[in-house]
Amino acid sequence: MERRRIFLAAAIWLFIVLLVGLTRPEPAPQFQTISADNYYDKVYGAWKATMFANHAGLDLQGVYIEEPGLPGSFSPPLLEEWSTDDDTHVEWVDLHILETHGLDPTPEEIRLEWVDHLNHDIWVSTRRARDLMDEGFLPPETGNAANNPDGAWSIDAQLQTELFGMLAPGIPAVASTYAKRFAQVTNSGPAVEASVFFAALYSLAFFEDDVPALIAAARQLTEDEAIIAPIVDNVVLWHQQNPEDWRLTRQLIRDEYDTDPMWWASRVNFAVTIMALLYGESDLLRTIEIAALAGWDADNTMATAAGLLGLIQGYSELPEEIAGSTDIYFNEDVTGDLPRYDTVTQFAVRTQSLAEAMITRAGGTTHLGIYRIPAETPPPPGR
Repeated sequence: MERRRIFLAAAIWLFIVLLVGLTRPEPAPQFQTISADNYYDKVYGAWKATMFANHAGLDLQGVYIEEPGLPGSFSPPLLEEWSTDDDTHVEWVDLHILETHGLDPTPEEIRLEWVDHLNHDIWVSTRRARDLMDEGFLPPETGNAANNPDGAWSIDAQLQTELFGMLAPGIPAVASTYAKRFAQVTNSGPAVEASVFFAALYSLAFFEDDVPALIAAARQLTEDEAIIAPIVDNVVLWHQQNPEDWRLTRQLIRDEYDTDPMWWASRVNFAVTIMALLYGESDLLRTIEIAALAGWDADNTMATAAGLLGLIQGYSELPEEIAGSTDIYFNEDVTGDLPRYDTVTQFAVRTQSLAEAMITRAGGTTHLGIYRIPAETPPPPGR
């Protein structure tokens, strides 16, 4: 009888434990918040800085290869309007694609918009992807190495996808997914990985303003087997060893990574961007200058680095040279039914509208001027 009572009590206790375990509510999701006004200020700052840096570097493309530019030789021009360039107008069309076809455009819809709007001022693997679309190919086959050989080493995608970090504030997994998808329109090599890295960097920068910490966080999200992983690790190490002289690190980058066919290669320019961010020490104009004088595909490294710092600082904290620059954007090379003129302000407005949809889809809310964004669980140490 005693044994039976003990068994019955144990069974009841086990039942209660199981019942509590099954009915215990899931822990409430953790959220991070940002005001709609702060989000807009950051995105407008990112676009303004991107335009300024991109156009300041156009005349420097491929100029400095064997040696960097001389100290004090860089002077950014002040233009009356920004015109289309592959560092911005592909993203301008990507905004149009998402606005027109929703957050999940099909390969056919991406091809349709490219055929209508991207026909001039596109180069290398982007040009090849566009030509393949005329032959009936769809993404991601347009970026596949067998169809697009230059896409295995060229820079194209990594200068066309920072937008997706802006669209997914504080949710780098979402930013990375979109960046990879759109990067594979033109590339299959390290530029796809670099696109994912930069999109994550921008996404994280809404809630972190320390550049080395941001680079470390984006690196943690990068597989150790990725082509870009040792590039980040090496540039960070070289910066630690030579914190006062970026030119020493620039030479190490040249020795290690300037082995691809042309100066518009992904790896060397990815390394330069990380270098400029580290040595610029969050000084936006200094960061742009380092990227400019470092060389290779200067306008693109300048634009990516400047856009990140513009996002961190926001328009309200931009240097006057950038904050007071023109707001006019001229669609010189974009074809089809899109307007000939736009503004950087509208870039930011359209980005914000799509970001609100992204946040809602991710399980967040955009209510009464406050964005509540689900906080992602970080990867385990060692990633």
